[in-house]
Amino acid sequence: MPPSEQSPSRAGATQFAQERAQFRVQVEECLPASSHLLARRLHDLLRASLRDGAFGSGKLPSEAELMTQYQASRDVVREALDLLRSDGLVERRRGVGTVPVRAEYLVSGALPPEGRSLEEHLALGRIAPRLLHWAWVPAPQVIADHLDGTAVGDDCLCIEYVLLLDRRPIGLFTNYLRAPEAARVDLTTFRDDFYSLLHAGGIDFTTFDVGVQAALADDYAAALLHVLPGEPVLLLEQTIRDRDGQAIDYALGTCRSEMQLRIGAIPRIDLTGALPR
Repeated sequence: MPPSEQSPSRAGATQFAQERAQFRVQVEECLPASSHLLARRLHDLLRASLRDGAFGSGKLPSEAELMTQYQASRDVVREALDLLRSDGLVERRRGVGTVPVRAEYLVSGALPPEGRSLEEHLALGRIAPRLLHWAWVPAPQVIADHLDGTAVGDDCLCIEYVLLLDRRPIGLFTNYLRAPEAARVDLTTFRDDFYSLLHAGGIDFTTFDVGVQAALADDYAAALLHVLPGEPVLLLEQTIRDRDGQAIDYALGTCRSEMQLRIGAIPRIDLTGALPR
């Protein structure tokens, strides 16, 4: 039957089949070769090993050793190492081999136990804040929405600082602390980290909510974190709660991309139990 004489339903089915075949061709053209996928997976494994400190401060295994260890071809190993170099994690040094040049940090998402500083909790090095701003401000709508018992225009304490690890900036944070708790903290005690500041004020807190989003560094954050504008960063949003579940602090932060937040012991939710009967 000529196309002009086909029924509408058959013509539609034919057009759909043609469009699907065309889409399949487009997808196949975009897919990387299998060797590139292997290199990507090896890159991810090596990056995880770097983050875990598997190579210490020494060099990575040789290409031949990596080929044997991961049953990979030389081309795959070299492409994986090139990806690590593009990440700024390693560099090849003549007569030495491939060596790590930038640390990656695995940070626990749990709050420090009572009586311990963030520095003791993470055990990554010396942690200290570089204070940028400390002032009482009227709460805008978004802050009032995140702090229990706080209305628009109510006073809250705005604390902005750069968190340093061994004098190297790793994060930029702005905290909005609820007025009752803010009245109990002292600027002179802000020497270690924000949690220690709360502890020093006798402020009891037990849990927090946290959200993480990938982004690119703006000019302001880039200058403070010592990265280039447009480099990848992590945006953090955190709400700290007291023993009664009341939100007492809301924070927005920007962290360097080498930080990885690990949150463990996430419970499995029984959705069936939450459904109406």
